[in-house]
Amino acid sequence: MFKAIGGKEKWCGLQSLYIKAEHTEPQMDIPYQSEIWRGIDQFELVIEQQNDSFHAKGVFNKYGGTVRYYDKRDTIRVLTEAQLKDEAFDHNHNIYVLLHKFGCNPENYSVAIDDNERLAFYKDSVFVSSFGLDDQSRPYLFYKPNPAGSISGSIFTHWGTDEGLVHSAGGHPLDSNFVYRTEIWKPGTLPIKEMFGEKIFDIK
Repeated sequence: MFKAIGGKEKWCGLQSLYIKAEHTEPQMDIPYQSEIWRGIDQFELVIEQQNDSFHAKGVFNKYGGTVRYYDKRDTIRVLTEAQLKDEAFDHNHNIYVLLHKFGCNPENYSVAIDDNERLAFYKDSVFVSSFGLDDQSRPYLFYKPNPAGSISGSIFTHWGTDEGLVHSAGGHPLDSNFVYRTEIWKPGTLPIKEMFGEKIFDIK
């Protein structure tokens, strides 16, 4: 699998990531733009989403999480401790964060083919994630645990290659009609603030 997507060394070198994508949801009349800046080695995350009808930006790290709604409400929501814990859990189970961890420290994980013929990763016997591989050994199916303990899955329908890393460029959750298509996928070999600047964390 790693050979098919650029190799363990390449994924280990990933320190930060910017993704710009167009999202389409059945309940919304028009698509919206989503931008995500993600730290890979540590929990630092900025998400900004907008179209003509809404605009919101969230900034999250281990110290706290804040979301600002730049619309008629013009309000700021501060995450509770439990909400921040869930956000950190989800970050730590993001596919790109996991591929980085697996690439850097494969000895920390055990790997097996599970009952569904997926490539499953475990740490200390605890399920971390699993992948269904396509005919090119790319992980086109991705399964991960949720904070509540259930398992969610995604399917990747389009692919891109940037800086030698092969990655999803489109897809959707398996339990939703929500669809995304990636426009920019920019990997960084520097920490998020050095790569993309301090200003991305500003929600004033």
